[in-house]
Amino acid sequence: MRAVPVLLLLAIAACASHEPATEPASVREQLASDTHLYIAAGDSAGAVTAQMKTATGWNNGLVDLKLDSGQLVARAAPSGAILITTVELGFEDIAIPASLIGHEAVLRRPHLHLTAPAEATTTWAGNDAAEATATLALELSWSIAVDGVALPIAAPTLPPLPVKLQLTGAGARITAELRLHVAGELWSWADLMKLSDLDLVLGADTPASTVP
Repeated sequence: MRAVPVLLLLAIAACASHEPATEPASVREQLASDTHLYIAAGDSAGAVTAQMKTATGWNNGLVDLKLDSGQLVARAAPSGAILITTVELGFEDIAIPASLIGHEAVLRRPHLHLTAPAEATTTWAGNDAAEATATLALELSWSIAVDGVALPIAAPTLPPLPVKLQLTGAGARITAELRLHVAGELWSWADLMKLSDLDLVLGADTPASTVP
């Protein structure tokens, strides 16, 4: 006679286990845990100035930076401060204009990644919009080829880089814009080649799989 109540309890438990997860009520609530934002190549752009030393001085040229893939991971502390825990940016090969060095040169597979989490100074406008500023420790890796011949090159040491982050959305749906602007020299190689004046604007969104 007790079989029916037991079966009823099991059925209720099974139904409860299949209830859909509650969607976060705000962007701030979504950011209570690590939130992955994927950076879209179509919503991102950048440029850097390349310089090459010649017998008469330095030749300058503006080089476009084309994003191949990227992601940003962030969360918000109870205080509201945003902690940036991951930045991964992969770029397409960068062709150095032959007019700069007299040879075909390519910086292959440039990749930037965050080496340590960074807490951002954050201002919230309600619970669905925030602006934040931070200084990131980013490491750059790549290889260089001149006339198709790969040359040994150490990983460049970059200075701390200031960024501005804007977050908007509703609940689990978050859109972000990350801006990075650095004036002045970023890297030099054997006092023959330099990169300076970096500008990046990166657009990112939460992946579709996290949004009901």
